[in-house]
Amino acid sequence: MLETEGNILSVLVFFLWVPLALWGARRWPPAKAASLLLLLPLMFLPERVEFDLPGLPPFQKTQITIVWVSIGLAMFHRQRFKSLELSRSIKLIIALLLGGVMVTVFLNTDGFVNGATYLPGHGPYDAVTEFLGKLIEYVLPFLIGAAFFRDSADLRVLFRMLVGAALAYGVLQLIEIRVSPQLNYWVYGFYQHQFAQMMRGGGYRPMVFMSHGITVAMFTMVGALAAAALYRTKTPIFRRVKAQWAIGYLFVLALLNKSAAAFVYTLVGIPLILFTRPKTQYRVAVVLAVLALTYPAFRSADLVPVESLSDFATAQFGEERADSLMVRLINEEELLARAKERPAFGWGTFCRRCIFDPWTGKQTSISDGEWVITMGQFGAVGFLAKYLLWLFPIFVAARRQRLIPKESDRRLVAALALILGISAFDLIPNSSSHYLPSVFAGALFSCSTWIPRLAAIRRQRQRQSAGKAIVRPVATA
Repeated sequence: MLETEGNILSVLVFFLWVPLALWGARRWPPAKAASLLLLLPLMFLPERVEFDLPGLPPFQKTQITIVWVSIGLAMFHRQRFKSLELSRSIKLIIALLLGGVMVTVFLNTDGFVNGATYLPGHGPYDAVTEFLGKLIEYVLPFLIGAAFFRDSADLRVLFRMLVGAALAYGVLQLIEIRVSPQLNYWVYGFYQHQFAQMMRGGGYRPMVFMSHGITVAMFTMVGALAAAALYRTKTPIFRRVKAQWAIGYLFVLALLNKSAAAFVYTLVGIPLILFTRPKTQYRVAVVLAVLALTYPAFRSADLVPVESLSDFATAQFGEERADSLMVRLINEEELLARAKERPAFGWGTFCRRCIFDPWTGKQTSISDGEWVITMGQFGAVGFLAKYLLWLFPIFVAARRQRLIPKESDRRLVAALALILGISAFDLIPNSSSHYLPSVFAGALFSCSTWIPRLAAIRRQRQRQSAGKAIVRPVATA
């Protein structure tokens, strides 16, 4: 079954993507192939097109991208997957994530009435689809990141591709900033989100082909921080593109995107990467990771100063932003109360976690934060598993930073940890519709493991070579 609001191109482009993914995986080196094949569909494939096949979870942009990227990379760069090594902790987190989903399904087989709406229970079929869904959405991107970005050369390729993608996407953003978000409508025949939400401050927030203006703003922020890391390590981006110009261009774009949070991340993140030591960047990343992990607990205990946050937002960003924040916090509180009714494994899918009007049956809750969506669907177990998969590599990298001998490599890995920490922290008020946080987490875990290991191997080989280089005495007659 196919669902789309758009034209024939909105469907055809997915079929064109399959041979492109296989061609790119065959033609490009491993790190470049993984980078481009993950970024290009995120940037250009349409949202809200769904292929519903029997026995499989609904396939949209994310699922189709990850499946065919995995197939292409496994066909032409199989050795990368074969050499992949995961710690026991990562394996346990993955098992908890996939196993917790199965438990959630089997604990929610009951149908019930919520207000005037009947919500069905789950069956064995849902256990299969949810298992496959989480495998594709979170585990496979993590494994791709860990397998294809494991040393400093791979990490430099990833950062270059991120900067190049953000620079190219900036041209399309400038078009939509000027004429309003129209590109998705012009190309695919529909708007992927409510147009009114893209109007901000007397102008427009660009969406291009992504799910929301916030997603585009965060994508630009990642590119700006990656450019700062390349500049700080004296790594060229492209032949005619200087890193300092890329930083300035993306910083201006972050301002024009009219997303306050993404701009603040950019405003703070660039100086951190440019002017502080890697140790400081790790500390900031760890603090952000701890805040993301503990926010549900503080929210449940009413320890989050809601009124103070509203007053601060009003003073710094205006009443419009403060009202938007308060709407999120109020809905957050209602959805959290609903999640507490089944705290361990949640309510499952079918919007069983949502709140409906008792008379009209219309959904009244608005779900913005990724954490509260996850808590409602899969409970505390599902939340911990998903967020630990993203955030555990930050703690691993911070602990292993001293084992990385080269200063430039330490700075690159620290910048990746900071980008991941900011991305995860932003999922407190917002939700993620793409796989980049999982890719970054896999890359960070692998780099913090492989770079020290490769350095140790080089040192051992140098000692062995020095031992063999013994000057033999000249034979006498």
